[in-house]
Amino acid sequence: MDVQLFGDWAKAEKILIGFDKRYKQAVKRALSKCGIYLVGQLKRGVRKQKPGGKQYEPLHPFTIARKKSSKALIDDGDFINSITYRVDDRSLFVGVLKNAKDKDGNPIVNIAAVHEFGVAIDVTDKMRGYLHSIGLHLKPTTKVIRIPARPTFRPVWEDEEEEIVKVIEQELQKALFG
Repeated sequence: MDVQLFGDWAKAEKILIGFDKRYKQAVKRALSKCGIYLVGQLKRGVRKQKPGGKQYEPLHPFTIARKKSSKALIDDGDFINSITYRVDDRSLFVGVLKNAKDKDGNPIVNIAAVHEFGVAIDVTDKMRGYLHSIGLHLKPTTKVIRIPARPTFRPVWEDEEEEIVKVIEQELQKALFG
């Protein structure tokens, strides 16, 4: 079977190659805009203690007394300053990078994960002794300490998902239709 091509295929090829470049640029631009926007929303949510409109669980009274504040994730700015974004060809990461560290060199990503999902920590004798030494006296029956989930990233994503889709659609339409 023979196929015959009609028309200016060289011109069509130039248009398609140009579109591919414009499309890739539009995707990158859209993801960067979304990253900047989401980082701002996350930081605003932490400052207000209500990311995505969902109030954080209150801190334990001992924690409030020790840090002299009732605000979760706000002490010296290490956590909030570690919230960032990265864009690759077709993907966007928004969050805390694995290698982010606080001023003392401790990983921040662990703090982010504990607050995002909560955690149950088994109480060891050593831990019980340490907590006692700093003024937190556990009952002998306390076997587990529970840190409640204080989601930051998921509520913002859920609240902003429609806006993100809109930004991506707008940038792709610009690439397609100018």
